[in-house]
Amino acid sequence: MKLFKYEGYKVVISEEAFALRVFRQIWNRDRTASKDRALMELGYIYFMVDSRSDYQYLVDKGERSRAIIEGEGLPDNWKPDKLVQEAMDFYGSMKSSAALLLEDTRYLVDRYRKKLRECMDGDELEVKDLKDTGALIKNIPDLVKALDEAEKAVASEMRDSGKMRGQGEKTIMEDSLDI
Repeated sequence: MKLFKYEGYKVVISEEAFALRVFRQIWNRDRTASKDRALMELGYIYFMVDSRSDYQYLVDKGERSRAIIEGEGLPDNWKPDKLVQEAMDFYGSMKSSAALLLEDTRYLVDRYRKKLRECMDGDELEVKDLKDTGALIKNIPDLVKALDEAEKAVASEMRDSGKMRGQGEKTIMEDSLDI
């Protein structure tokens, strides 16, 4: 997924993204010269879907959406419309297996964290609960290390997927041409 990237505190949209109908429609429906609305909506798509997004630590999609709307300066009453949702679904369908596994790992780690909180919130812990809490705590370093490695693997895959010998960039459709 090299259609969007985040650099210099802004989302950079590749030329290939505009070749795809859903992203082009979002761009073209904003008739202003500044294209502020289109940039905000495309940024929202990036932050919601891309595994490199700074908001991916928020596993709950509703919570992530609210944080993006607030953090990125979208209007408080803004909600993704049908076209933005279609673009998010399309962009999400392009995720690699490594990115999907990273997403699943983040989900499991979040569930693990919530389970640990439940154990800590109990006023009186039974012996079984103490054993469960101890087992959870014992596994945390391995989980953190595995998640970190998964994130590095996805970043490496994304970085290397568009490169070829000589550090040149592949052109659009280069891999799928059967001549």
